[in-house]
Amino acid sequence: MQTVNFKKYADIIVNLQMKNDSYYLIKRFDDDTLDHIRSQFDKESGLDFMDRFNRLSDEIVLLQKENVPPESEKCQQVVEEYWGLIMEFTNGDMSMLPKLIEIGNIDTATNAWEERQKIVNDYLEPALQVYFSRLETNPFEEVEQ
Repeated sequence: MQTVNFKKYADIIVNLQMKNDSYYLIKRFDDDTLDHIRSQFDKESGLDFMDRFNRLSDEIVLLQKENVPPESEKCQQVVEEYWGLIMEFTNGDMSMLPKLIEIGNIDTATNAWEERQKIVNDYLEPALQVYFSRLETNPFEEVEQ
């Protein structure tokens, strides 16, 4: 708490000005991830990405409420799209996966976004396992090696 991260606060202020409801996400990112985001997205593409991410997350919550099984074709199509967003975000850099897992790990939700993301994470975990087993690959194991 002795130092102030002005770049992070500037990012939060910009997101508040844009009325981006996901501004509190920035607090969860480390400096490397924030630098990656700044280099990967501008204002327009960042808002577009978050809009697609949020719409897909809403769709996943709906699948969970409807008890759609993780191995169903409907779920697997959504998982494929979700994984595509992760690949777009990381620009294919698998070394970012552990950081994203850490950022996305929500034990106790403190706001509506975290509560929704916790539902998404819990539903997606087995669905991603099915997805990767069908592809006969596991990028998370590849990162660990």
